Amino acid sequence: MSYSKYSILENHDGSCELSTQNSKVIVGISGPLEPKQRHRLPLQSAIEVIIKPSSGLGPTTREVLMQDKLATVLQAVIVTELYPRKLIQVNAQILESPFDEFGSMNGNTFNEITSSMIDLNSCFNSSFISLCDASIALKSSFVSSLLAITEENSSKLINLANVSDLDTLRSYNFKSLHLVVLEIEENKPTNILLLDSKGDFNDDDLVKVLDAAQQNTSAEFKNIRSLFKEKLSQDFIWKK
Repeated sequence: MSYSKYSILENHDGSCELSTQNSKVIVGISGPLEPKQRHRLPLQSAIEVIIKPSSGLGPTTREVLMQDKLATVLQAVIVTELYPRKLIQVNAQILESPFDEFGSMNGNTFNEITSSMIDLNSCFNSSFISLCDASIALKSSFVSSLLAITEENSSKLINLANVSDLDTLRSYNFKSLHLVVLEIEENKPTNILLLDSKGDFNDDDLVKVLDAAQQNTSAEFKNIRSLFKEKLSQDFIWKK
């Protein structure tokens, strides 16, 4: 995973542009805001998530499903009790997706599913960085991992965020796809906040996926901590 920019949207409280090997997403956080009456909750803040596609008008049904999954996790990690009667708005714009031009070509029906899960994976990780950039109180950290098991005879477990060859990515025949969002407490992955699996898999496959997701989460969280260390050194450079 690579993070190109953060704090890049001047009119948002927090933002992050996240680029992986095969996708690019920008997320902006606004809040706590004074909401409209329909969003006002007496004892906690409301959370609104909007995800827009890389092309065309949106959100479409595809993005609405992604919004619901992202909102579910954010509701679990944001300390909403600190912001009663307020609104926290999350806006995600998908800039690049590996299947923009090809869709479900070559008879691979998994392409459309793969595309949406790659985008959602990037939205999760970019949202976490943006929330921290906006200084929104969180109960815990979280990192998303997207793993796939291929249909070849020697089935392989692949981290899709690291597949840089787009032709190879589009040619894969996947047996199953797994989006795993793990909660991080005291610098260690603990609880599963979201497990979204598509395709055919058994218990042994799922155990392998969770083990790999735990390892990936630990590695990526170290990268995120390094990013925040750089941000803090820049924010407080006047103290030197």
